[in-house]
Amino acid sequence: MTELATDLSRLIVQLFALWLIAVAGLCLVRPRLAIKGLGAMGSTPLIHFGEHALRALVGLALIGVSSATPWPQAFFWAGIFIVGSSALIAIAPRRWHHAYAMFWARRLPPWSLRVMAPATAVAGGALFRLVS
Repeated sequence: MTELATDLSRLIVQLFALWLIAVAGLCLVRPRLAIKGLGAMGSTPLIHFGEHALRALVGLALIGVSSATPWPQAFFWAGIFIVGSSALIAIAPRRWHHAYAMFWARRLPPWSLRVMAPATAVAGGALFRLVS
């Protein structure tokens, strides 16, 4: 892989890590809004395919940056899993995706998102550091 491709992959993964940190902040400060967002997943073709296109892009970026990380095999296989699962969910009926999102949106209490938020922020920060 060229240096430019590795650098682009690194940037995409860093942006994803920052997104994780931002989502953690949202879950901590506005958990009901985060739950509403979760419930919208798969609700329209644009959201459904947009989500999975972005997930697949992050998966490809993890593969692309894997050789420049302390754990190349872990990053490579995580990328493979994300790309593969994104493709499978994208080709499944959208209503299944939306029903699954709604299942969790109806059951997760707001306090649970607040509890999970610090771990998500730490994971985002660690990912950012590992690819930098």
